[in-house]
Amino acid sequence: MELNRCTVQQPTTAIYRLHMFLHSLIMLALVYYRLSNLFYFENVLTLQAFAWGLITLGEICFIVKWFFGQGTRWRPVVREVFLDNITCQDSQLPALDVMVFTANPKKEPIVDVMNTVISAMALDYPTDKLAVYLADDGGCPLTLYAMEEACSFAKLWLPFCRKYGIKTRCPKAFFSPLGEDDRVLKNDDFVAEMKEIKLKYEEFQQNVNLAGESGKIKGDVVPDRASFIKVINDRKMENKKSADDITKMPLLVYVSRERRFNSRHHFKGGSANALLRVSGIMSNAPYLLVLDCDFFCHDPTSARKAMCFHLDPKLSPSLAYVQFPQVFYNVSKSDIYDVKIRQAYKTIWHGMDGIQGPVLSGTGYFLKRKALYTSPGLKDEYLISPEKHFGSSRKFIASLEENNGYVKQEKLITEDIIEEAETLSTCAYEDGTRWGEEIGYTYNCHLESTFTGYLLHCKGWTSTYLYPERPSFLGCAPVDMQGFSSQLTKWVAALTQAGLSHLNPITYGMKSRIKTIQCLCYAYLMYFSLYSWGMVLHASVPSISLLLGIQVYPEVYDPWFAVYVLAFISTILENMSESIPEGGSVKTWWMEYRALMMMGVSAIWLGGVKAIVEKIIGTQGEKLYLSDKAIDKEKLKKYEKGKFDFQGIGILAVPLITFSALNLVGFMVGANQVILTMKFEALLGQLLVSSFFVFVVITVVIDVLSFLKDS
Repeated sequence: MELNRCTVQQPTTAIYRLHMFLHSLIMLALVYYRLSNLFYFENVLTLQAFAWGLITLGEICFIVKWFFGQGTRWRPVVREVFLDNITCQDSQLPALDVMVFTANPKKEPIVDVMNTVISAMALDYPTDKLAVYLADDGGCPLTLYAMEEACSFAKLWLPFCRKYGIKTRCPKAFFSPLGEDDRVLKNDDFVAEMKEIKLKYEEFQQNVNLAGESGKIKGDVVPDRASFIKVINDRKMENKKSADDITKMPLLVYVSRERRFNSRHHFKGGSANALLRVSGIMSNAPYLLVLDCDFFCHDPTSARKAMCFHLDPKLSPSLAYVQFPQVFYNVSKSDIYDVKIRQAYKTIWHGMDGIQGPVLSGTGYFLKRKALYTSPGLKDEYLISPEKHFGSSRKFIASLEENNGYVKQEKLITEDIIEEAETLSTCAYEDGTRWGEEIGYTYNCHLESTFTGYLLHCKGWTSTYLYPERPSFLGCAPVDMQGFSSQLTKWVAALTQAGLSHLNPITYGMKSRIKTIQCLCYAYLMYFSLYSWGMVLHASVPSISLLLGIQVYPEVYDPWFAVYVLAFISTILENMSESIPEGGSVKTWWMEYRALMMMGVSAIWLGGVKAIVEKIIGTQGEKLYLSDKAIDKEKLKKYEKGKFDFQGIGILAVPLITFSALNLVGFMVGANQVILTMKFEALLGQLLVSSFFVFVVITVVIDVLSFLKDS
């Protein structure tokens, strides 16, 4: 019996390929037109030749970006799983270690972090096969206290969920509209227990909040500290107390690695590698579930769904990870910022899944531990000189030498193991090893998960993508311009830095074991800032040319003008074909398109510039700003009403306002010239480009100016 099924999307794939062929002919024609006419200028140093060259460069940026993106449209697939076909008993399922990451309680509300931890503990998976680790990279005493309180509450919450078959196992979500289906059509006993559980949950929240507000327990980040590890709940000790499956609890461990001012800590990548080593000598499960602290488990069967791939004998030998989409519970109907990033999770990931697998997306993925140590098909290459690769810990090396690369957990986690784990999480442990290079998560990029996934594909590993009807994981998206823009700038800067490194998909990827079309997909992501350069040139050159009376587009009656019209229509139709069929509408497409144009001349562009500047001056990797995951209620109200919030937008407003004003003035001057001369043939193309840009973003710019005036 099959555990999963992969289906190529038809007729979508056939339509995509036909469009690729037709659109490529149009693009080649445009390149020929631009380059052939460029050589007709008698003096290439004139303003007209310069403007022509710049607009040609802008069009080439669009074309190259489009070419890379066709890899994601070559063979889109969808997958489904069959849980009932898992024939092995629960005792035979592979063990699973859940790794949850947090760094700053000021930006990541502690109660929300604990909700993620509790939802992970409540997964529908054998308790003696499950371990949950919280990596606190802030070393905050309040986080440790909250975790102990969460464990106490979980002893009531887990039996309640198991007894009544609750699907929404994040308590915050359960007591919100998200858990409405789980709260209806139950008996009186359920209602009584639910009320009691709700009181206990509110008590848990109050205890944590009061402890922080009163100053009884410090709630600040401790930037300079020794490593500290505490086992909050030992499942072996728990199982001795109770043989009742309903009341059993998984292993729960708090991990705070060492941080020193004079040592590089490599951000989340360093924290993940430290946790790999710590978990390796404590539970050492062959599979890992990685979660950001603001992404809670929304489907308790997600682990079993992932195992439908990992246990498939046809896929498993080369399968590194199973990726689930990032879905947000607070996305409004209009989604004015496009925070759900539909293009990635509804289009690109499905397309990559049909080749070698989707990108490792930072959260919501089930990863084979061994994939971080070696290549598929190579069993013991990393054990030839283990100290050089993994460090001097004998306990950790022993965990790699057992059957299948994993060691059985001891009866109890002793003080010796905790002491060894604290040594494994010190700053100096990685010195002289291959951690961050050949072993574990890479340190070559701030987007450690994405780049690690890319390197796994380069080694020959594959991945799969599952987009279930019920979201397996739910997170909270930013609801203001500053929050999403800063996050997008950070992503683009990190991806561009990766694209400029020696490990880029063009020179390095093509020589590795990664498939050629998969290389195009990664090139599309790493060089996505090409779009912003094309946007900036098209938002400036045509309008400035109108002011100077320079023509950069063919006349209306020139056959080449029709080619430009076809290119525009083809591009819009391609974009709409990806948005509307995926549960969207014309309005949805318009919001996404407007957001992309806005970000193209602001956040995406600044991210690309930042990466290039840092590459030149050699400062990349020095700083990383954590996104604020605390949601302001007033900002949320504005977002839900479809109103932009520009508070804190800062420098991002400058290019947006500048280009909008430039296009507006250019359009007015050009239109005036057409009216006076009654000749529109030469300038219509530029007028259309300028008016389209103004039409798309003018309402946003008016809001920005109004906000700045009020401020």
